[in-house]
Amino acid sequence: MYLTRSAPKVSKLWKEGLMRKFHWVLPLTVAACLMGAPAHADRFDDRFGEVVVVTHVDVDPQNVPKAEPLLVNFVKDSRNDPGVKSFTLITQEETTNHFQLIEVFRDMRAFDAHVSAADTVTFRTTLDPLLGAPYDERLYRVD
Repeated sequence: MYLTRSAPKVSKLWKEGLMRKFHWVLPLTVAACLMGAPAHADRFDDRFGEVVVVTHVDVDPQNVPKAEPLLVNFVKDSRNDPGVKSFTLITQEETTNHFQLIEVFRDMRAFDAHVSAADTVTFRTTLDPLLGAPYDERLYRVD
């Protein structure tokens, strides 16, 4: 469904030192792809290709049992939207109420269509009262 990072004390590979080298691979990979300031939607046009969106979702801890299925179903449904190249939900076991959505769209038009789709509007409206912080969506362009 989504990716989790096991706690270091649980993993045999961690104890043997093999995973210590790769502990930050995913975060560093995402950071390397997104080396610039987030782009503002009004600065996008057809000259730019893919749009990468990183969304931080901070759910009130008492609402995780309600929010988690919403997030998982949203990701599954969004993967079938036109222009979606990748749609991933990640979290860490240590902070089970913090989620990240990493989305890649073919272009800005595909992102706009996704955001304005009825399913996305319903998802955000349903999720909003369960949040512990504002929905933090950041757009990046791939030149």
